[in-house]
Amino acid sequence: MQLAVLDLAGTTMADDGLVLAAVRAGLRAARVRVDGPGYPALDRQARATMDRSTITVFGELLDGDMYRARRAHAAFVEYLTAAAGDGRVRPVPGAGEALDALREAGLSVALTCGFAPELRDLLVHALGFGGRVDVLLSPADVDGRGLPDPDLLHAAAKRTGCEPARAAVAGDAYADIDAAVRAGAGLAVGVRGGAHGEPRLRAAGADAVIDSVADLPALLGLPS
Repeated sequence: MQLAVLDLAGTTMADDGLVLAAVRAGLRAARVRVDGPGYPALDRQARATMDRSTITVFGELLDGDMYRARRAHAAFVEYLTAAAGDGRVRPVPGAGEALDALREAGLSVALTCGFAPELRDLLVHALGFGGRVDVLLSPADVDGRGLPDPDLLHAAAKRTGCEPARAAVAGDAYADIDAAVRAGAGLAVGVRGGAHGEPRLRAAGADAVIDSVADLPALLGLPS
């Protein structure tokens, strides 16, 4: 393998409900009652799609009303920015060491997410990952095409001069694995404990499922 493409929220960044709390803040800003009878369905929809472009997710949650979606997205960004400022944005235990092990073994490392580039960069800085990755990618970098489209993975491969078949992709959501398969990645690795469970990750085509991204170097046969 020459490239590792890793998901951000839930895979390398500990979530613990933080992103869903930001989604709720966004919906409140769009005048959606998060304690009302319609919220559980929105919550399920958000959980199922939150690995995609955030503005797109809000547009779908708000029935295509992009004015309200932009308001919700602004509140979402504000919530996570505040969380980064007060220390609530944390890496998954061992994630930083895994990034170091991958790069020390000669692999390039890319992080992908559905967040806008400005928020993505802020979170990566808060996590202490800035000097540990080679490429950062969001849907905005590929004309808005987020997961499960393979464009983010193709862009990571192109920027690092690597063929997709020499890339290992790791993520906690169905869309991460679906994108890896569609991109022709050499290895699609599901990560337990995030957005989707092992059965759904396997159904999407995961070649392997690990407990944590911290286990990825060992899976690849690298020193940790």
